[in-house]
Amino acid sequence: MKTLPESTISLHNLQTLNLQYCHSLEMLPKDTRHLKNLKYLDLRCCSSLTSMPVGLGQLSCLRKLSMFVVGKDIGCGGIDDLKELALVGELSITGLHNIKSSTEAKNANLKKKQNLSSLSLSWRVDSLETCHHQHRNDEEILNVLQPHSSLKKLCIFGYQGDRFPYWMMELLIPNLVEISLEDCEICDQLPPLGKLRFLKVLTIKEMGALKYIDSNFHGDMESSFPSLKVLEIAMAPCLEEWTTVNGREQFPLLSSLTIKCCPKLVKMPMLQSLKKLEIGGINVTLLKSLMMNATILTSLWINEVDELTDLPDGLLQNQKHLDSLTIVSSTLKSLSGMLDNLSSLKHLELESCLQLESLPAGLQNISSLKTLDLSQCDSLVSLPANGLQGLLSLSSLRIQNCKKLASLSEGVLYLTSLRDLLINGCPELTSLPESIQHLSSLQSLRIWSCVRLISLPNEIQHLNLLSQLEIKYCCNLMSLPQGVWSLTALETLEIEGCPHLKRQCKKEERIDPT
Repeated sequence: MKTLPESTISLHNLQTLNLQYCHSLEMLPKDTRHLKNLKYLDLRCCSSLTSMPVGLGQLSCLRKLSMFVVGKDIGCGGIDDLKELALVGELSITGLHNIKSSTEAKNANLKKKQNLSSLSLSWRVDSLETCHHQHRNDEEILNVLQPHSSLKKLCIFGYQGDRFPYWMMELLIPNLVEISLEDCEICDQLPPLGKLRFLKVLTIKEMGALKYIDSNFHGDMESSFPSLKVLEIAMAPCLEEWTTVNGREQFPLLSSLTIKCCPKLVKMPMLQSLKKLEIGGINVTLLKSLMMNATILTSLWINEVDELTDLPDGLLQNQKHLDSLTIVSSTLKSLSGMLDNLSSLKHLELESCLQLESLPAGLQNISSLKTLDLSQCDSLVSLPANGLQGLLSLSSLRIQNCKKLASLSEGVLYLTSLRDLLINGCPELTSLPESIQHLSSLQSLRIWSCVRLISLPNEIQHLNLLSQLEIKYCCNLMSLPQGVWSLTALETLEIEGCPHLKRQCKKEERIDPT
């Protein structure tokens, strides 16, 4: 749906118009201003909307307007239509690059909208040439878009000014709880956000000119970022130095940190309260520094750390509380000795570890492990024969797109708590081990796209709790073992893309006298 019918305006008593997720909607009816009783206009995720109709400011009852799009054509509604609206809750203003002057922007009167809790301001930059032409205008416009001091959440996207406005640098919005600064490519300095006493969530992304984070960012209080719990810094390719002031408390409550695509950064403040850490596109030096001080982590996600072939010695040695570990690394060759001390680990995921040839024997020491996911480990040939015997709590094993995996190994007999087994996209796998009969707790067995699988063991009949069996796109699987028909708990049998099995089933239908 690209447009609403113009007859919509005949609904004179309409109070709520919910158009959320109408991705193709390009315009509202031009006489929308006549919906005098409209209180709630929801335009969230209407990504194709290019402008607003003239006169929305006449909707005196309107209290919630989730999005306002500044159009570029003559005859579109201007941002000054917001001036008299007593809006509450969330407001996102997009298309700010279409505003011609700061005078026009100032007429939005955002400073007087004391009932707004969340404000998002968004520019779009189509090219570097456009960016260079407009960046000074962006500064003037953002300067006059100062919101009311009671605002709780502020998001700025695509701003191409050299510096942030005075009202951010002077912290004239002191009650902010959440800030997001994204695609502010020309800014090279951050506001002193460490002074914001109530700030809990901070996101900084795509700031290509940011080279240094200095002590001004932390502010001059005894404790900087006293309430911050979640911090994300991503795609800051030039960021190389983070300076702090010794003797001051920093990030005392920070529990979640994400650092991505900051390849030059080698040092950060000491963060001892971290429980969740996501890192990717950084160098090994920073990885070591972060892990040295973060001793109460419960979740760790490592994605493509530069030149990581082995995890540094002792990296996980002190992680007694680690519950979840995910490693994505195309260069990682070995995990030897890295998993020995992870006594609390429950979830382990290895993804796109293209050069990892085997799982370490130390895997058996993780007696608390419940889920093991192996995905796109192209060099992995088999599961360890003796590396599974300690996994007495493992309930889910998922192996997907491991191109060289030829065997699960007889070691699976130790997985007596396993409930869910998924094998997907393993073209070298020809059979399952007979020891699968010892998976006494197995309830779901799914085998997909294993094109060289030719048989299943008849011992499958001993899986007394198996309720779901799915076999899909195993084109060389010749037949189902007779043991399948002894699975008295089986509720779902799904076969798809297995031509030989299809013929077997048809044949048995003809033989069955019932």
